[in-house]
Formats: sequence, structure tokens, C-alpha cells
Amino acid sequence: MKKIFIVLLGVMLYGIVRAQYPPITPAWALGHIVWEDSLNTEDGARRIVGEYFKHGIPVHAVIIDSPWSTAYNDFEWDYFRYPGHAQMIEDFSKKNVKVILWLTGVVNRKSKDTRLQKSINYDEVVRRNLGINKNVPATWWKGEGVHIDFTNPDAIEWWSQQLDKVFKDGVYGWKVDQGEYWFGDIVETSMGEMSNALFRPYYYDAMYDYTVKRNPNAIIIARPYSHQGGFAASVEKMSLGWCGDFSGDWSGLKLQIQNIYKSSQRGYGAIGCEVAGFFGAKASKESFVRYAQFGCMTACMINGGENGAFSNHLPWWYGEEVEDIYRNCVELHDSLIPYLFSTLIDSHLYGGSLIKNTSLNEESHQLGDYLFTKVVTSEGGNVSFHLPSEGEWIDFFSGQKYKAGEVVCRIYSLNEFPLFVKAGAIIPVQTEKYMEGRVEEGNLDNGKTILLYPNGVSCRNLHLPCGNGIEYEDYSILYDDVKGRLNVRGKRNELFTFVIKNVEGGVENVENSLGWKFDKVNKELIIYAESNGNDIEILKRRSE
Repeated sequence: MKKIFIVLLGVMLYGIVRAQYPPITPAWALGHIVWEDSLNTEDGARRIVGEYFKHGIPVHAVIIDSPWSTAYNDFEWDYFRYPGHAQMIEDFSKKNVKVILWLTGVVNRKSKDTRLQKSINYDEVVRRNLGINKNVPATWWKGEGVHIDFTNPDAIEWWSQQLDKVFKDGVYGWKVDQGEYWFGDIVETSMGEMSNALFRPYYYDAMYDYTVKRNPNAIIIARPYSHQGGFAASVEKMSLGWCGDFSGDWSGLKLQIQNIYKSSQRGYGAIGCEVAGFFGAKASKESFVRYAQFGCMTACMINGGENGAFSNHLPWWYGEEVEDIYRNCVELHDSLIPYLFSTLIDSHLYGGSLIKNTSLNEESHQLGDYLFTKVVTSEGGNVSFHLPSEGEWIDFFSGQKYKAGEVVCRIYSLNEFPLFVKAGAIIPVQTEKYMEGRVEEGNLDNGKTILLYPNGVSCRNLHLPCGNGIEYEDYSILYDDVKGRLNVRGKRNELFTFVIKNVEGGVENVENSLGWKFDKVNKELIIYAESNGNDIEILKRRSE
């Protein structure tokens, strides 16, 4: 009893004194992730990715869900399901599509849907006492087996050796699913008895530590808070969160919002949306669209499931209108990846979540400091909600201005959703995603692109990704709308494209820039500059 008390006290104190700062989420993991849980074959994986590309919708990663191994969890590819898995991974890699493999921490003696019932590793796990609960098997949702004891260093070392068998080039992480939940409210470990809730982080932490040690730009996708068991992964060791299994109807969307908001309030950094749910009721045309619009205002859009992976999960299944809406959502989200990444670096350095200022009552939140959205969660698009209580807010699409705390009441058509940007915002975006059609094609390679929304004096230290991984460089941006002065500085001299929004009147000249142009129709001033710290002077005409 004394040993149990010491273990529990130690874990509690560990949680109190340990600072909880989310890790850095690689930039690629903030993109569009797809998967299927219907065929669970090589053909299925290739087909799902190929169909998105065929319809002009970007894909950053694909999850290979269960069952891909011959038994749970032996980490031996099932050659009947994935005969060319090595070539498949290589082909995905050539398309810049990362592969993520599903797993749990259970080694089975009986398996539900795999080619072999018993894992080749099962007897070794029992013989070497690598499992919890004295290696007594328990029934869980994928069969019957023993859960690895992730408080035991020997078990972690053995488990890591098993992961090494498949963690090859092109594989960039794991979907770390829930198995431990089924092994009792109290579990016996190498440290003594502890609650299941206290044991879970050992599992997720071990998976995170293994993954980033082997590849710092790889991730684990894990549960932050889920209605299916509560909190799971540690805040500081969860690369990307998905909250669990939801239905595709309105009730599923509303439950997922609640899960994501609760996770953000706990301090988890990057939390994504399971678009259209996973199981149960399938999405309707309207709930699918609203799911996607909500998803593009989270860390990641993750689309796949057993409730219609090759039917109602696919946007073109609903027709050309929904396909276009979904594509626009993905492209909007992708264009914001530098902003999402920079915000998450702040979360890593100082704590907090990408998703802020949540209101479960109004189903609204801020994405970082500068964007605000209200989720549409019922048919017809008729909504009423309050804007945040601080700052002036601008409709992202129309440019209409609103006061702090103002109530917005309107009907949003299917291809619209509430999205507002804060006056004074400094938002980094992907040049090729945002600037297409705004500048000549040759200028799409012109460095980093920053959106500026005038509001007196604005300044921001941005953490801009160096590529698709976790590396970044800091740049300081200062824009004084009153004096017409812009300054950008960093350790290296890089090219920048600035898009200053809502510029009234006209512009006579921009001094110390590499070039500029003024779009009178859209009231946008585009400036090309270097991050050399020199002041750029903007001479405006008086409003006409």
C-alpha cells in the first residue's frame, strides 16, 4: 500500500512541477491527411490518395489503418493486403505524401481481423514479463492480448526494436490508438499499481520519445481529451491530436467541437478535426461541408473512416459544388500553415494552444491571436454569435468591419462560413497558395508572404518554417499605418512579399522596396522587400 501511495504521489507531483509546453509540430503535419478504413489494402491506400490528387486536392500524408500487420502488434507487413508496401511507400514519398502507421500497445494471442490470430511476439512478451497486470491477457476491441508495460525500461527497449522493423524511409510516424483503456481501471506495472489514467501517458510518451529520437520531423497522432476515456497523451509529448471516434452527423460534429475545445483548454497545442467522423451515422451533404469548414480552422484536416471512406467521405461524392467547397477549405488551410506553425512555436515556447478563446455555448473559437470562426452546426446556416470582446474584426472574405463584441446574425450559404480577422493582424501565408492570381507567375517564388491588416502600429515576432519540418527562423515585423512605415528584420536577409489590406485612397510611392503595386479594386498594396532592417516608407495619396 505504501508503494502504491508513493507512486501516485510521485506522478501527481511530477504533473504539478513539470511545465507543460507542447512540442513543435512539423509543418507538413499541419496539412491535409487522408485514409480509409474499408478495404485496408495497398490498393485502397493508393486509390484514396490518387483520387484526391485526381480531383486537384492536396494530400500531405496518408494513414495506413488497421489491419496492416499479420497480427496485433507484430509489426510484420501482411503481404496479402500490402504486397508492394515498400514500393507503395516510395511512390507516396515521391509525391511528398508521408506515411503514418496505426498501432496500439497490445500484443495479441487472439486477433479480430488479421490473417494470423497470435502475434509471433506474444510468448516472448509473457516470458520476459514485459506486460502489465502480470501478463494476464484481457479482451479489447481488436481481440485478446497483453498490453506492454511502458513503465518498464526493458519493455520500452524491446518495443522500440519492434518499431524499428517498419519505421523506414517514407514512414513519418504513428497513429497511436487506444488499447490501454480496456485493461482495467487499476493496472499493475513495474512501478506498482496505478490508475489507468496515470498509466496512459507512459504509453504515449514512449511512442513520442521513440519517434522523435529516430526522426525529429516525424510525429505521433494521439488523443488529447476524448469522450472515450478522458485525457490521454501528455501535453508536451503530443505532436498532433485527434479526439476520438465521432459520427458524421450534426451530433457528431457538436461532440467533436466539445472534445477539441476541452483539449485546448487543457493546453494541448495542435488539435485536428476528424472530418465527417469515423463511424456511426454518415455525413449528409450539409454536415459534411460544415465539418470541413470547421476542420480547416483547426490544426489539421484528417479525413477518413469506416462510415463511407469511398462514398460520403469523398467531397466529389456529393457533386461538383461540395468538391469545390472542400478544395477551397483545404487550400485555405494550407495557405495558413506558416501562421499555424508560427503560433504553435509560441505555444511550444510559452504554453497554450493554437485554438484559443473557445466558447462551447456559441461553438466559436480563435485560431491563434488573429483569426476567429463560428462553427455552423445545424441545417440552413442561420447563426447568431458574438465576436471577441477585444479589437476590431474584419470579415475575412468581404472586408466588412465589426466592433469588438458585436453580435453577428445572418444566414451563411453552403459555400460560406463565419471567418474574421483581427485589425492589426500580421499573418504569414504560403506564397504559392495565397498569391496565385495576385502577382505575375514569376513572383510566386518571391520569398515569404505576410498579410497586414492596418490598425495603427502593429508588431509581431514570427517563427517561419524553413521547410516542412520543425526548423524555423525568427523575423520581426513592424508596420506603422499612421506613419506609413514597414520594417522587417531577421538573422538572414530573405525576400518578403507584403500584402497590406484595406488601403484607402491610393499610393504614390514606396521607398526602399524591391518593387510594389497597388490594386485599387481590392484595396491591396503589394510590396516586395528584404529582411535587412531598413525602413520601407509608404507614401499614400489622400482618400479620394
